[in-house]
Amino acid sequence: MQEKQEGKRCILTVDDDRVLLARLNAGMRRAGYEVLQATTAEKALELVARRTPDLALLDVSMPGMSGLELARRLRKETSVPFMFLSSHVQHDIVRQAAEHGAIGYLVKPVDAKQLVPAVEAALMRAQEIRHLRTIGAELAVALATGRKVSELMRMQLEQLVENHSAELAKLNQQLDLAQQHVLESEAQARELSRLANEDPLTSLPNRHWLMNYLPCALQRARASNRMLAVMYLDLDGFKAVNDTLGHLAGDELLRAAALRMKSALKPSDSIARHGGDEFVLIIEQMNSESDAAHVAQRILEVLRQPFELTNGRNMVAASIGVSLYPRDGDNPEVLLARADTAMYRAKTSGRGLYRFHEPIAEEPGGWQRVRSVRTEPRPGS
Repeated sequence: MQEKQEGKRCILTVDDDRVLLARLNAGMRRAGYEVLQATTAEKALELVARRTPDLALLDVSMPGMSGLELARRLRKETSVPFMFLSSHVQHDIVRQAAEHGAIGYLVKPVDAKQLVPAVEAALMRAQEIRHLRTIGAELAVALATGRKVSELMRMQLEQLVENHSAELAKLNQQLDLAQQHVLESEAQARELSRLANEDPLTSLPNRHWLMNYLPCALQRARASNRMLAVMYLDLDGFKAVNDTLGHLAGDELLRAAALRMKSALKPSDSIARHGGDEFVLIIEQMNSESDAAHVAQRILEVLRQPFELTNGRNMVAASIGVSLYPRDGDNPEVLLARADTAMYRAKTSGRGLYRFHEPIAEEPGGWQRVRSVRTEPRPGS
């Protein structure tokens, strides 16, 4: 590529992602292009008013004026050819891109190896379009004046039509490949999200999911002016199963217990494995403390039934501690800590019970002292 300023072709890049913008521009400058950059559509129009680029790369989604609206302005007010950048290939966006006159479509994150070839192909298409417009203008003059169309012009027009048809077929193939790439990337992202948020043993949500979900649940409770319960549950007798029958039997019991508890909850309620034999339940859409009591009692009852394991029948129970929003706190850490403390009270009261958090009058403010929420599960009970 010629490095002299006079021979450089000018590319305008428009994207509100400054990191992506820097990477695009670095790659194009290395290839010998002159680069103009803008983080908003408004800034891009200012640049175009001062200097006409050979090609513009437009992000579809930007705050303020969108890339599609910018494309309309460029097409109406200038002769600048453009292609779109987007993190998704969606049929309606692709259709709109074509309707707006885009001569290409790049999927973000843009592969550095594909950037320059894609830009070169777009520049070639832009040159063909300009040539076609020139021929169209000459044909219009010939029709208006009755002048004979030259054989050379006819051959050029036929060649452009042939090239354009081939280019359209190639572009459609590229769009299909790009869409498949995005679908595969989205599937991979969903799988990574599942692995990050799912307990592999019980298939319940894990602690990471819980700490992201609980703040959102509290926001919903505030907005609807309703109560919310956090229940901290520990299986009683689980350690004995592990010690006598082995960890495989313990794992089997945890899976079975998780299924039972989940089946006893309403769709609006949630359960997560906090670690070991500990679980946290979030009960939403409550009107009174008795709603939480009914759920806790129902969970205790389903867990009291014998578990038919591969190595025989086993019985466990559970101890449950309950804290309530807004009475016992208004943030996840406080509610979890107070539910954990209440669970200890249930366990020391005889096990197989549930207990609500209770204030202690001698503590400042009339509330029980809050211990920090553990980040690691306690040893099996």
